[in-house]
Amino acid sequence: MSTNASAAVVDTAWLPESLLGWRPGLRLRYAAMATVFAAVTFTAGGAVALRLYHDNLVSTVETSVHSAARAIAAAVHRGPLPDPIPMPVASGVPRVQVLDAAGRVISGDPASADAPPMTRLAGISLNTVRTVSEPTNLPEHHAAVTALLTTGSSGPLTVEAVGSLDAADAKTSTAIQLSALAGGICLAVIGLVAWVTTGRTLRRVERLRSQVSTITATEDPAGRVPQSGRDELARLGVTLNQMLATLARSAERHKRFAADAAHELRTPIAGLSAAIDLACFHPKTIDQATWTAELAEGHRRLGHLVDDLLELASLDGDAPKLRQPTNLAHIVTDGTRRPAPPGVDLQVGTAQPVVVLGDPRQLARILTNLVDNALRHAQRTVTLHVIGTNGYAVLSVTDDGPGIPVADRQRIFDRFVRLDGHRARPGGGSGLGLALVHDMVAAHAGTVTATGSASGGATFIVRLPLAPTPTTDT
Repeated sequence: MSTNASAAVVDTAWLPESLLGWRPGLRLRYAAMATVFAAVTFTAGGAVALRLYHDNLVSTVETSVHSAARAIAAAVHRGPLPDPIPMPVASGVPRVQVLDAAGRVISGDPASADAPPMTRLAGISLNTVRTVSEPTNLPEHHAAVTALLTTGSSGPLTVEAVGSLDAADAKTSTAIQLSALAGGICLAVIGLVAWVTTGRTLRRVERLRSQVSTITATEDPAGRVPQSGRDELARLGVTLNQMLATLARSAERHKRFAADAAHELRTPIAGLSAAIDLACFHPKTIDQATWTAELAEGHRRLGHLVDDLLELASLDGDAPKLRQPTNLAHIVTDGTRRPAPPGVDLQVGTAQPVVVLGDPRQLARILTNLVDNALRHAQRTVTLHVIGTNGYAVLSVTDDGPGIPVADRQRIFDRFVRLDGHRARPGGGSGLGLALVHDMVAAHAGTVTATGSASGGATFIVRLPLAPTPTTDT
């Protein structure tokens, strides 16, 4: 067993490593495929063409042979023929003999009158032309032969005509050689053209690959490949740029999430750590109830913050995965069934049954965040309205709080923006609630704005496209 195994190793060890691992590139493969396909096509087409060419040459000789035999047979039938028959003896002219019933030559063309029979007539049918090889008593290698029966003054006679096919074979052989030469030149040209064309195409592909590789190496989020033309490679460039833009947006989302988490989680974690350190190292300075309440509040705020961050990370401009008809009037009605701070009245003004397409959970979260924000600032009243107008559902949440300065009405939808230091207040927001509202509304192809109210407070207005009205066939 070991001897055989060693022999098997030695059998391939002499091959160069580069040859063992060599694989032809696309350029060589495509050029070879084009050349092989052209060779097969040329071979098949050339074989058919040359076959037709040879058959046409043979048919011409056979027609000449048959015509000569008919002419001599007609002359024999009219009367005795001279010996030899006066006719030219030249290349391309059939040779003719007239034989009696015993198979003896009684006349013929000047070159055949005194010669023995040119062929054996056995098996030659009347009025047919047969191709024979190595005919008897003739130098030709290939000939067309015909024999006609007729009646002369001395009884039944046979007229035999023979035409050489050697010239047709020679012309066909020459045509084959010329075709092979021309085909070889054409294949060389086709291979060269395929090599050059494929090289130019692959250079563009390699340029795209190199540019994408450079963008990858430099981690440039704004890097793009050039787009020119309207062919497949141009469309590939468009697709690559779309992919790069998607990757850049994805990277930006991850960076934003990491920055948001690092920015906002630091404070509640630090508060929890401080409370734990105080309870561990100075237990007599704080009672257990206060310590437990602070831990519970810190845990609650931290949980809400993590939920908001994860919600923002899952959104980031993406459309909701669930899109179903949702009646905003039901969401508004459900939104008022929640506890409000003492002295604050949470009420519904107008609730028209308007239907939008979207994720019911996210739509309810939009209302919840707006109501939470309004309840934190309201003095006595928070009012909800929902109506349908001009193809949009308009949801508004109004409070009678201190209002929002005009300069800050757009900025409040940014992440971690708080205008009044509510971070330290119990129940204060994290600065993500309105940012969540903005991103969720945008994901539903809507808009959200903040304005002043007649009572001096603030009004948040959400506009969402109404769901298409179902059509019924008549």
